[in-house]
Amino acid sequence: MRTGPEDENAAGASGRGHLRASRADREQVIATLKAAFVQGRLTKDELDLRVGQALASRTVAELTALTADLPAGLVKAQQWPKAAQVKARPLVSKVVTASACVILAAATLGLAAGLGFAALSPPMLTSNATVVLPSSVRDISTQVFIATSDPVLVRALRTIGSGESPQTLRSAIQAKNVTTNIISISAPGRTAAQAERTADAIANSYVAYINSPSRPGPQVQARILAPAVGATTKPLPARLLALSGFGALYGALIGAVGALAFIGVWQHSRRAGKAPADQSA
Repeated sequence: MRTGPEDENAAGASGRGHLRASRADREQVIATLKAAFVQGRLTKDELDLRVGQALASRTVAELTALTADLPAGLVKAQQWPKAAQVKARPLVSKVVTASACVILAAATLGLAAGLGFAALSPPMLTSNATVVLPSSVRDISTQVFIATSDPVLVRALRTIGSGESPQTLRSAIQAKNVTTNIISISAPGRTAAQAERTADAIANSYVAYINSPSRPGPQVQARILAPAVGATTKPLPARLLALSGFGALYGALIGAVGALAFIGVWQHSRRAGKAPADQSA
């Protein structure tokens, strides 16, 4: 008498039934029970009960009995959405990589532009003039502030015949105390003569203002200690480093803004593409 495939499968299953269950066998059965619970085939109490029985089972036959009333393939059916998510990850990774490449390319272009500008543009020269104050002056920081105030700079701009604003000149110059009663005033210029003239104009304007008897506050007798003579400029390596760094930073910021805009458009298009499918469902 010949046996069919069903009899052979039954015989194989009964042959394995007496085998001791392994940890992998128990984990597989528990995964099937959890999948059945998610699909609504088991209640929470039934799930807890069967999971406890699976953990206590000693043979394959005992484990098989726990899933005998459940269809096969539940674990695979439960896992397919995760597989779809895994397939979506490479697309997100490509978008992030493309955005990083945009930022890197923009920073590189900014770096190159900064290097080119530093190499081809004429260097800005700087000249210094110094003013000495009486040793009785207590607050030198206040005098430094006055040296770059609007009344002083307006008079200096009239002297050099410049039409720029005091705010613009203030952002270009630098005043600092060298000692407790000496102030150094630095001014830039395209040429040495221009830098010297601007520094001297500010220093003379400050002395005239601070020595004026009509000025409110205590009288201070200041004088020019050393007029601006000669001009210096930053070494080329320092200029290259400063301008290239600024260019790279500026380019990276522009690239980041562009990348964020691209990601926003991409996310919006994805949501818009999913909306019809969700509505039809």
